[in-house]
Amino acid sequence: MLELYRRLARVAANNRGIKLASLLAALIIWYAIRATISHELLVQEIPVVIQVDNGWAVMDQKVRTVDVLFRGAQEDIRRLDRSQIRLEVDLRGGKKEGLQLIRLDPRGVQSPGGARPVFVQPAEGAVTLDQESEKQVPVKAEFQGSLLEDYEVSRWVCDPPAMLLHGPRRRLNALVLVRTSPIDLEGRSRSFRKTHVELALPGEIQRAPGGASNVTVSVTIEERSAFKTFQAMPVQGLLASGCRAPLIITPAHVNLTLRGRAELLNSLNRDMLRVYVDCAELAAGTETNLPVRVFTPSGIEVTAIEPASLRVSLGGGRNSGS
Repeated sequence: MLELYRRLARVAANNRGIKLASLLAALIIWYAIRATISHELLVQEIPVVIQVDNGWAVMDQKVRTVDVLFRGAQEDIRRLDRSQIRLEVDLRGGKKEGLQLIRLDPRGVQSPGGARPVFVQPAEGAVTLDQESEKQVPVKAEFQGSLLEDYEVSRWVCDPPAMLLHGPRRRLNALVLVRTSPIDLEGRSRSFRKTHVELALPGEIQRAPGGASNVTVSVTIEERSAFKTFQAMPVQGLLASGCRAPLIITPAHVNLTLRGRAELLNSLNRDMLRVYVDCAELAAGTETNLPVRVFTPSGIEVTAIEPASLRVSLGGGRNSGS
């Protein structure tokens, strides 16, 4: 036995160089492999997708994105595409209503390629589920930017005027309207029509399957209107041809509020307006109320007459001659 031990010792002594060389080679190979597969990349704002049973929807989701640390070969890390990565949380077959805490685990990360997700931040979240529902919701156009000076949006129309939306019942019940994505008005002075306008939907709300996917918005742009008031404008009576009967109008003056382009209103004076009541159909001896009418130049609109109707009294006597 002693002799065997001595022989083994001599063999070990004689092959020490070979063993050291083998150990060194093994270490070099291990470090090379480790360097090849240990590249890391933190990919931020990866969407969290909640899977639920049919007939249910996510009403509230506290964590919508996570940061994921990937590890792998340099080429696999280089090929990572954030648009193809998501973290799925499967809540099918579990608790339905109420607040639920969920674990955000690297094993739920879906990504193509050989890079491996090893860490997710944050590691926990919470969701609230509700029954699914659909609802027609009015659409309102949203604008951004400034028109040229002295112009304004006088009217806009959305087509369709309402959209069929799909989502959690309580969220839809509380939704009064949905806005479009902002439509740029910067520097515009003419009316226009914009197609394929997307909706700015809350995170839990989606367009219902089979409904319209976007809207068309028609925008009417006009020069900004100004207002001008004329006080105590005298009222004339428009009589039938040949009528010489005395006419009494009470009151004999009215106040006018006019609307139009500032340039037109500034050049407008009292002599360019005609305020009257049409008495051509009145018979002699008649007393009644008649509406006030106003003749204005083109481009001027009457927005208010005070009072809007007057008491008119036509005396006896109607002559056809002079």
